[in-house]
Amino acid sequence: MIENYSHSFNETVGKVSQLGIDDVGELAKLKDNAQMLKERLELANEPNLMLTYLEMQSSEKEYLSTREEDKMQSMSEASQRLRNLILISSKLDATQRSEILAYLDKYKSAVVEIVKFDQEIEYQLDDFDEKSHQVSQQLIALIESEVQQADRTIDLIIRAAKIVLVVALIISVLAAGTVAKQFVSALKILAIEKKNSERLLLNILPKSIAERLKQEEGKIADSFTSVTVLFADIVGFTELAAQISPEELVGILNVIFSEFDQLTEKHNLEKIKTIGDAYMVVGGLPEEKPDHAAAMAAMAIDMQEAISRFSQETGNALSIRIGINTGPVVAGIIGRKKFVYDLWGDTVNIASRMESHGIPGGIQVSETTYQQLKHQYLFQDRGSVQVKGKGQMNCYLLKGKQNLLAAD
Repeated sequence: MIENYSHSFNETVGKVSQLGIDDVGELAKLKDNAQMLKERLELANEPNLMLTYLEMQSSEKEYLSTREEDKMQSMSEASQRLRNLILISSKLDATQRSEILAYLDKYKSAVVEIVKFDQEIEYQLDDFDEKSHQVSQQLIALIESEVQQADRTIDLIIRAAKIVLVVALIISVLAAGTVAKQFVSALKILAIEKKNSERLLLNILPKSIAERLKQEEGKIADSFTSVTVLFADIVGFTELAAQISPEELVGILNVIFSEFDQLTEKHNLEKIKTIGDAYMVVGGLPEEKPDHAAAMAAMAIDMQEAISRFSQETGNALSIRIGINTGPVVAGIIGRKKFVYDLWGDTVNIASRMESHGIPGGIQVSETTYQQLKHQYLFQDRGSVQVKGKGQMNCYLLKGKQNLLAAD
């Protein structure tokens, strides 16, 4: 019986070692497979895959910390969702999909082994206690003359066993502590990566559109009955670009467009894109903004002032030509690898024509924009202007806000 007792104890310690001590065992396999899976998913550059992977990892850490069955169930469900997303992902070719699924299967196999070891260790501990009790009972039943010696033997065995078991448990706890620290560190890294992903997403998409995209919404396309679109082009930039280095060119654009970005936030408008030295912004979407035309007029005037300050401070003779139009548009996301939030419709085309047929240093607006702003701003009527692709159109030059000009 004592041999069985010793065998049970050794089996328990062996299972603890197999589970994972000093970066070896099943815990190490789980960590390695999780890392390989993560690296392959990052190459796919698809937010839904990474979000589901992070959810699966979070459930894994919770299970390893608590050993609760519902955490294991959550991890299994997240794993299945990740598998389904991998299977339907349009960003993965057959080779990538096969490789990622292979690592996912290895990861799940490592999880299964850890659960099995948990159950076996628990069973061995129970068996160890049972055999310990049986040894005590049998030795106590020895003849009277051998009781004291038997008690001493039992005491020595139990003390030795306890010492060894305590040492093993200490090692296990230390290993668990290391694993726990790694888990906490991993969770912090995941949180940072999630914030970085969200920040990058917000750099290219409006906040409300990014939220819809994260909710796995399908095609995102919306119609808006009234928005105001602005196109701006830096006059003199082409000539300047021919005289300076590429680094200086990009530096100047960065300074100017960063200033425009701040003005966009100031007036609660939405930057759409830049094309070369052209800048496009819209007001009235994705959230409705009743005063979008007035906000855009204020934005245009501020852009003129920003270019004027830049020219004075740097000595570069630059000005800006701005075109504005108001009307309905369709807005939505296009692209797979690189998301782009863009606008479509005749309103956009006319706004572009207002800019290209405008005058350097001027803000030219269409009839529809003029009708929205004529009681708040002063305009110069340019009369009928031949606009490419549109024919004759009434155009106006925005001069400033009425009360400010009256005060001057």
